[in-house]
Amino acid sequence: MLGLVPGAKPEQDTHALGLGEITSHPWVFKCMGRRYSARRCDGAVVIQDITDITRPFHLGRAEPDAGSLWRVHTPRGLLAGRTGGTLNAIAVLREATQPPRIT
Repeated sequence: MLGLVPGAKPEQDTHALGLGEITSHPWVFKCMGRRYSARRCDGAVVIQDITDITRPFHLGRAEPDAGSLWRVHTPRGLLAGRTGGTLNAIAVLREATQPPRIT
């Protein structure tokens, strides 16, 4: 999991949201200059890139695994990694679906 939000004071109880904390109500995250939505659906967490609201892009889904970790899958069902944090899952899916461009 990623740590406290930069500039937050420990007594503010601010932390990175774990995948197990996501509900059916969509949560919006900003990560790597883009906006993402994560919501619980059928026991999994569905993650979308919503930067362009006219064309949301399905990045993948995270499903519970052993312990507190979740298996993160691309839209094609390929295992992209295992994590417990929402921002880590977004980063893994973004890299798996949209690899960095080499200039």
